[in-house]
Amino acid sequence: MSGQLSGAKAIVLSGHGTVFDSAGVVRFAADALGDAVGPLAALWEAKRFEYAWMSQLTGRRTDLWQLTGEALDHALTALRLPANPLLRARLMQGMLQAPPFADVRPALVALREARCGPIALLSNASVSMLTAAAKAGDLYPLFDALLSAEPTGSFKPAPPVYALAASRFGVAPAEILYVSAHAWDVAGAASAGLTAVWLDRSRHGRGEFAWAPPAAVIASLADLPALVAHTARAA
Repeated sequence: MSGQLSGAKAIVLSGHGTVFDSAGVVRFAADALGDAVGPLAALWEAKRFEYAWMSQLTGRRTDLWQLTGEALDHALTALRLPANPLLRARLMQGMLQAPPFADVRPALVALREARCGPIALLSNASVSMLTAAAKAGDLYPLFDALLSAEPTGSFKPAPPVYALAASRFGVAPAEILYVSAHAWDVAGAASAGLTAVWLDRSRHGRGEFAWAPPAAVIASLADLPALVAHTARAA
């Protein structure tokens, strides 16, 4: 492990699913959705990613906010939920206030107190979406940068998106410790040369994409400060 993890000079976290609980947005509307909460959360998330990849592959230029709305419309229709403009608006607004997972703030505070280098978010979301969520979750002061895929005209896992982190901090890609809860995102970061860490929130214990494996696996962001300390000792 130490050979892969040594030399990290910046810590970069993925956004939704890693820092922000986008499923929590749907749970907040449980009073209007009932038993559809779980299915809607899962389908909405899956379609957001799918629509981003489809846009990139077909050359369509758009942003994640537009795709988020399109994905929500599909999910609501696919689950045969009644048309309800107020519910749609509530869910879209909620995405700007997606709650952070419980382990996020303590981990960020510990990393900053340990002076582990700059800390950033790197997301397919727009800067405005990231800023709104970070401020709503009282995390904004804990990040040194909020990096959006928007300037690249592409979405993760395209290599130019991951290059934003190394460029922002003036370090080599391997000196970026990148953390994501998405196996495809980890593979994308690893193939782009970043030191990728898989946050296995579901505790599957079974990775994907053996051709671009993570340098380490953690079950909670609470494990990240110790992992970063390990990289410092190994450097």
